[in-house]
Amino acid sequence: MGRNFVLTLLICVLGTLLKIMIFVLNSNDIYVQGTNFSQGIINLTINTLILVSITRIVMYKLKDNVLKTLTIIFATFLIVSNFSWWLIIDSDAKYTTFYSPNKNEEFVVKETRHSEVYQLSEFKLLSKKLVDVSGDDGYRMFYENKYKLEWVDHNKLKIHYLFDAISPNDYKDITIKYKER
Repeated sequence: MGRNFVLTLLICVLGTLLKIMIFVLNSNDIYVQGTNFSQGIINLTINTLILVSITRIVMYKLKDNVLKTLTIIFATFLIVSNFSWWLIIDSDAKYTTFYSPNKNEEFVVKETRHSEVYQLSEFKLLSKKLVDVSGDDGYRMFYENKYKLEWVDHNKLKIHYLFDAISPNDYKDITIKYKER
């Protein structure tokens, strides 16, 4: 029991520290985002590890079988809820990648019910969230290739995007600033 308990406690502490790090990064608009994955699956994994480890820690301390059963039911409910939330919100994400004209900067757009534009860091794992863009009724203009990029300046990008698939001339635009490396 001693070695397993310490390992479980270590997993719980490390998972909690990772969640705190991610929270601090997110509060500065920095996200774990790649060209085909997002922070959502990482959050799901970390949350599950934390919940399982907390459940194991509680199980080590409980003696009553009824409380153990209730703990397992509650933990299972939280894990299934966490997975369901990811399934509803993030599982059907589509990704579009494009580059600055000099190919020094890489951008990725994550589309679920709205579009999020990120500038990838040089490490390709962390990214800076630049803007949220929404089409009509969750229309995915980037995935449908209904957008145009206009590089206004060396660090400004104007995105022209189709707002509604039913109105093929209903383009909107948004200008974003990004940092060059």
